[in-house]
Amino acid sequence: MSRDVIVLTGLKETLDALKKFDKQAVKEFNKVLSSEVRGLKKEAQSLVTQDPPLSGWATQPARNPRTRGGAGWPAWDQSIIKAGISSSRAQNKVRRDYTTSAASLKNKSAAGVIYELAGRRSRGNGTFISNLEKKDSPFMPSRLIWHVVDKNGDKIRRKVFDALEKAKETLQRNLNKERG
Repeated sequence: MSRDVIVLTGLKETLDALKKFDKQAVKEFNKVLSSEVRGLKKEAQSLVTQDPPLSGWATQPARNPRTRGGAGWPAWDQSIIKAGISSSRAQNKVRRDYTTSAASLKNKSAAGVIYELAGRRSRGNGTFISNLEKKDSPFMPSRLIWHVVDKNGDKIRRKVFDALEKAKETLQRNLNKERG
């Protein structure tokens, strides 16, 4: 996985200005972005297995889901986990470095989030994480969404960057025509 970071500057401003001149160019950019995010979503959903990753992971919901001690552990349900993987084009809150995302993938199911992120921040010495790592999984923490983003992110960022550059060129041509 490459650590190249591509910063798209002026995304919102470019698209807003371009709407005045060429709505088709805006549609083409949005189509590229949506298509790439949709592909990531489908790939992440395909990684969710029918059987739980650990033999002790319940497949039936807990009687009292808000309790601790295991009784409230979320059940492994492939359809719920797949449905919980969603994409969004909404721009999130601006971060400290004055950036935001153009699109995002989210894992909204509790079981999906646990499976996705267990052991990502700290390995710890818990049995749960070590058992997950013993599985015949080709990838460790970052098992669903983060896995497909880590695997395909550079290629997708390049495609989105190129689409934005094309939109900027279209905007510049239109501005030059208007200027005369």
